[in-house]
Amino acid sequence: MFSNSISHCTRFLLLLSIFLIFSNPLTAKKSDVPKNIIIMIGDGMGLGAISAYYLANTNANLSKFKKIGLMSTYAEGSLVTDSAASGTALSTGYKTKNGHIATLPDGKIVPTVMEVAKKKGKVTGIIVTCSITHATPATFYAHVSSRLNETEIATFVTNQTIDLFIGGGLSFFLPTTTTIPSQSTYSEETNQQPTATSNLVDILLKLGYNIITNYEDLKNYNPAKFEKILALLEPIHLPPILSGNRKTTLAEMTKKSLDLLSKNKEGFILMVEGSQIDWEAHANNHKGLIEEMRDFDNAVGIAIDFVLKNPDTLLIVTSDHETGGVSIIGGVLNKLSTIRFASKDHTAELVPIFSIGLGSDNFIGFIDNTFVGKKLIEFLQN
Repeated sequence: MFSNSISHCTRFLLLLSIFLIFSNPLTAKKSDVPKNIIIMIGDGMGLGAISAYYLANTNANLSKFKKIGLMSTYAEGSLVTDSAASGTALSTGYKTKNGHIATLPDGKIVPTVMEVAKKKGKVTGIIVTCSITHATPATFYAHVSSRLNETEIATFVTNQTIDLFIGGGLSFFLPTTTTIPSQSTYSEETNQQPTATSNLVDILLKLGYNIITNYEDLKNYNPAKFEKILALLEPIHLPPILSGNRKTTLAEMTKKSLDLLSKNKEGFILMVEGSQIDWEAHANNHKGLIEEMRDFDNAVGIAIDFVLKNPDTLLIVTSDHETGGVSIIGGVLNKLSTIRFASKDHTAELVPIFSIGLGSDNFIGFIDNTFVGKKLIEFLQN
């Protein structure tokens, strides 16, 4: 009887172990692993900004998501994060101090999701409406202890971690001693101005990148197979939408990138940032905030359409942090509402995370931003 009890107990423990292994949300089955991953980050886009945009545009693409969660964004040693620390969490799965780019507080380098993807034969892309050397995009390919070192960040492009770039920042890749003023309405911190002494464009040309510096050439670019591309469309950042001088939309850049990256049969990973939502929130500019949200939401629509046609793709839409403490205090549905800003800086509010496609069930409920980086890397290593 005693031996039978042991046998039953052993059998139970074995079955329990199997159940726990296969029910563990951190363990992905190969059938649940996406071939393609699209990460879209609305910089500074909190629930207030989304609410203000949705109430003015109830047909928003963001409203199409059925899988939604809430995400904490705090940094190491600080409840309120900056884009460097939060971007690092999303790209690597590690917490770090504000200002650090894919490095831990002690300076240790941690691998990014893009670096892991390259080892798996996938192609990688980054699209932004700021300079490609700015904090959020930098966390996906560079490793420096200060986000201010944008000239140093630019040199990491030569490591070829990223196969496709579209954004601003040309001045950081050309030798210059000229100070070029930022085109942004706000900068979280004073950006280091371009002082490169080497011509990175020449180096990248030798590494096989197609260099594009004007909008029309990008529009017409359509190689038969995927080729590396560095499209630097402005000296530093793309102009704010409200200036009337932005010559392309994030949706157009997203469509172009998906068309190019999907030529790779092994799949791709793409990060798209609506960079200037944050700057308009910092400036407490209601109209600018809504227009940058509209630009981002239109790009989300392009990504959703791609996932519906390519169900082996995972799309995640989230934010690095909330900016401005946005709240709606009046207005009329489907018109510009009356909003109030509680701050001109970042806040520690939880931000939403939306998902659709293969593997999207993992991002429902309350999570921390490090979970995103860890899960994406797990997908790629599976």
